[in-house]
Amino acid sequence: MAGTGSLSGIRKSTRGKWRAAVLIGLHLLIAAHAAHFLMTGRTLSPVEPSESMYTLELGYVNAGFVFFATALLATVIFGRFVCGWGCHMVALQDLCGWFMKKLGIRPRPFRSRLLMWVPLGLALYMFVWPTFKRVFLSDPQTSFAGFTNQLLTTGFWDTFPGPWFAVLTLATCGFAAVYFLGSKGFCTYGCPYGGFFVLADRLSPARIVVNDACQQCGHCTATCTSNVRVHEEVRLYGMVVDPGCMKTSDCVSVCPNDALSYGFGKPSILKGAPAAPTRDVRYTLTLGEEILVGVVFLASMLAFRGLYDGPPLLMAVGLGGISAFAALKLWHLYRRPTVRIQNVVLAMDGKIRRSGWVFAAVTVAWLLFTAHSGFVQWHRERGQYWLEQTEATRAEVLGGAHRTRRYSERHHDAAARSFAHFRQADRWGLIDVAEVKLGLAWGHLLSNDPDSAEREVRAAIAIAPENPALHDDLVALLLGQQKLDEALSAKQRRLEIAAPSATDHFQLGGLLAESGDYEGAVEQYRAGLALEEHAFDARYNLGGLLRRLERHDEAIEQLEIARNLEPNDFDARVELGLAYMATGANEKAIREFEWAIALNPLAPESQAYLPGLVRDLRDSQ
Repeated sequence: MAGTGSLSGIRKSTRGKWRAAVLIGLHLLIAAHAAHFLMTGRTLSPVEPSESMYTLELGYVNAGFVFFATALLATVIFGRFVCGWGCHMVALQDLCGWFMKKLGIRPRPFRSRLLMWVPLGLALYMFVWPTFKRVFLSDPQTSFAGFTNQLLTTGFWDTFPGPWFAVLTLATCGFAAVYFLGSKGFCTYGCPYGGFFVLADRLSPARIVVNDACQQCGHCTATCTSNVRVHEEVRLYGMVVDPGCMKTSDCVSVCPNDALSYGFGKPSILKGAPAAPTRDVRYTLTLGEEILVGVVFLASMLAFRGLYDGPPLLMAVGLGGISAFAALKLWHLYRRPTVRIQNVVLAMDGKIRRSGWVFAAVTVAWLLFTAHSGFVQWHRERGQYWLEQTEATRAEVLGGAHRTRRYSERHHDAAARSFAHFRQADRWGLIDVAEVKLGLAWGHLLSNDPDSAEREVRAAIAIAPENPALHDDLVALLLGQQKLDEALSAKQRRLEIAAPSATDHFQLGGLLAESGDYEGAVEQYRAGLALEEHAFDARYNLGGLLRRLERHDEAIEQLEIARNLEPNDFDARVELGLAYMATGANEKAIREFEWAIALNPLAPESQAYLPGLVRDLRDSQ
C-alpha cells in the first residue's frame, strides 16, 4: 500500500507530455548539431559532460565543459532538474519504462546500499582524478600548456564510440538497466554525472514542499519515476530531501489535494531531524549480498571496459550492474524458496521452475564469459604495463640501435613479462585486438625478430585498417629494415585512408626522393607546405630537389624562404649558393658561401671546397 489515505484512482501526470516535448526538442537539437557538422565539416564541440575530462586533463575548454559547469551551478540554485528535463539517457529510460508498462511489466527498483556509491566514484574518477594526476603525478619536466579554446571542432565523432557500440550502450543503459534495475536504474547506479548532481542538489534550497492539505494517500510515490518515497519524506521533513528527485513535478500534478508544490526550503544537507518517528530501515540485501553485488559489479565493469576495443565506460558500468543483479538472483535461486524477476517467477515454494533453470544456465554462461573476459583483459593490461617499463626508445628499436646498447636487468625482465602477457591475451582472446598485436610486434623487435614484428603489425592493420597510426607504425618498421619500396607503398596506403597532415606529405616526399622520383617528391612537399608553410626542413628539401631538377628559379625561391626561416643554418646557405651559381648570380652565390664558412669554419666543406669555389667565382667575374 503506497500510503494511508482513502483516495483511490491516481490521476495521470500532466507534466509528462510537457517533459516529453522538451526531451523530443532536445533530441532534435542533437540531430541538428550532427547535421550541421555533416554539412560544414566544423561545428560546436559535443555538448556532452564527459568532454570535461579533456578540459581538466589537457586544458581543452569545450562545449561539454561549459554545459556541465552551467548545469551544476543551476542545480545548486534550482535543484536537480537537468536530469529530468534535459538528459537523453533519462528520456531513453522513461521511454523504455513506458513500453514495459504497455507490456504489463512495471519495473521494480533494485535497492543496493553499496552500488549507490558507484556514480560518485565514477564522477571522481572522470572529473577529479585527471586534475589530480596532472598536478601531482605527471612528469615535472612536462609543463601544463594551459587552457585553450576548443569550443569548435572538426573531429565531432572522435570521442564517441562507433555506431554499433553506441547502439549497444543505449540498449544496455536503457532497456536492460530499466528491466533489471528499475525505472531509473542507470541513473541510480551508473551515471557519473549524477554523482555530482546529487551533491549539488543537497546544497539547493529548491524543493518539492508540502502544505497541511496532505492526506498521505501515496499517489505521489506511486507516480514518481525516480523511486523516491515522496509521501514519507514530506511527512518527515515537510519537503522532499532525497537527492534522487529530478524535479519532474509528476508528484505535484497528481496530488488530489494540491498539497505539493515546487518551492524553496532548507537545503537537504541542513534538513535536521525528522518531524515524526521513522520506521526501522529494512534493507533489501544482507551485508553478504551487498559484498557479492559489489565484487561482481567491479570485476564485470573492469572486464568489459574496452574489451576487444569495444564497450566504452558507460556501457561497461551498465553491464557491471546487470551482471551483479544476475549473480544475486542466481544466489537467491540457491538460497531462497521464492524468486522472481519482475513478473517472471523463477522459483516458487522451493521448486525451481523451467524459467529458473533457463535463467540459471544463461547466468552461469554469462558469468563464465565475464570471467574469461577479465582474464584476457588482465593479461592485456599487464602486457601494456610491463611494456611501458622497458627502457629502449622507439627510435632505438626501429633503427636497430637497441641491439648494441646495454640495458638494465629490469628492462629485459619487463620485456619478457610484457611479451608473455600479450601472448596469453592473444591466445585466449575471442577476437583479435590491434593493441595486443602491436605489443607482440614490439616484443619481437626487442628480441631482434623484425620479420615476426612486421607480421604482427600487418595483422593489426588487418584488424583496424582505418587506423592511420597503425600504418605509420608499419612505415617506421619497414624503414628500419631498409625496405624502402615497401615503406613507400605503405605510406601511400596510409594517405588514402585519412586526410594527410603536413608531416605525412613531408615523409612521403622524402621516401619518393630516396626512390628517385623527384617530381613526385616535389608534389608532396608542396602539398605539405600548403598546410604548414613555415616548415624549414621541407623548404630546404624542396629547394634541393628543384635544384637537382634544374628548376633553379623555383629552387632559389624555396631556399631563400628556408634561409630567412633559419639564417644560421650552414646547409641552407650552401644549397642556396649553389642555386645562385647555377643561374649566374655569382655575387649572391659568393655571399652565401662566405656566410656558410663564417657560420661553420671547421666543416669539411668550409676548409676543402667552399674557399676554392669562391676564388673561382671571383676569377670568373
